[in-house]
Amino acid sequence: MARDKIDPKKFREILLKERKRLQEQEQRIERRGSAMSESAELGELADYDNHPADADSTTESRTMDLALDENINTMIAQIDEALSKIEDGTYGMCDRCGSPINPERLEVIPYATLCIDCQDKVEEIG
Repeated sequence: MARDKIDPKKFREILLKERKRLQEQEQRIERRGSAMSESAELGELADYDNHPADADSTTESRTMDLALDENINTMIAQIDEALSKIEDGTYGMCDRCGSPINPERLEVIPYATLCIDCQDKVEEIG
């Protein structure tokens, strides 16, 4: 697919919408984490009233939230990088080989930095 088929305005909108969605999800995770922290501050009495499995479940939920938060932050950074590339005119070009990234790939992963061939090579190595 030719580079000229990529509409920077369209992809800027897609990226900004995805960034907003991720930030809202991050805020929900932070609120849930704050609520868990507050319940943990209640102390030993709260632990006495709860079944030990409840404490394990809370710890597991918090661990999952931290992993999700890290993933969200990574995706937001990738989106910010893609937005910068739109600004400097390099959006849609593979970071590895310099070839155009298929617009259909960008529709699915708008912050993709590699064409599908280079992505396959990277995944084979890793």
